[in-house]
Amino acid sequence: MQQIFAEVGQVALTSILSLVMMFIITRWGGKRQIAQMSPFDYLNAVTVGSIAAEMATNLEAWYRPFTALLVYGVITWLVEVSACKSIALRTFWSGRSVILMNNGVILKENLRRATIDLNEFLGQARIAGYFDPNEIETAILENNGQISFLPKSSNRPATPEDLALTPEPTSAWYDLILDGRLMEDNLKAAGRDETWLNSQLHQAGIGQRAETFYAACDKQGRFFACRGK
Repeated sequence: MQQIFAEVGQVALTSILSLVMMFIITRWGGKRQIAQMSPFDYLNAVTVGSIAAEMATNLEAWYRPFTALLVYGVITWLVEVSACKSIALRTFWSGRSVILMNNGVILKENLRRATIDLNEFLGQARIAGYFDPNEIETAILENNGQISFLPKSSNRPATPEDLALTPEPTSAWYDLILDGRLMEDNLKAAGRDETWLNSQLHQAGIGQRAETFYAACDKQGRFFACRGK
């Protein structure tokens, strides 16, 4: 029984250590999401996860997967730094974008280079909202595997400039109350004070700040608030 408890404790410690190492490696890799990963990033993430799992349960030689995690972490950091500092290395690690369609013409040779068949390309176009290929001017396969579509000028949404309109300036919205808690820093960043906030809450039919579940505003004075239920 004592040996079992000792092994359980060691597994718990190595699990915590592997999680810490994975967190550090993830932070080194930046804040990119899964959809933004390059093939190298994806394979590296899968490998690191496997090594971390091995480290958590390897009671006899946990230092071996730990060393491997360190090596993968350092290499990942070096790859990210080199990609940021050198365009040539960035191209080497992540590859180049490939034009799949230009001037309304699908480029068969580029589809073959990107190992994308026509059905997959058309399916991605439909997912992006282009059921009619005639609406597409240019399509580019990005480094992360996603396809960007540029519509023809006659098919793009109208803008205020097209309609000779001058809409009011827009600004970010600031969360003023979250889960009933006042966010003082956001209130100051929005250029408002508590007196203004209380006045807006009263106008919204909320008598007490404690009743507020969520409230937000922008710098133009637009305001939203709701009670918790």
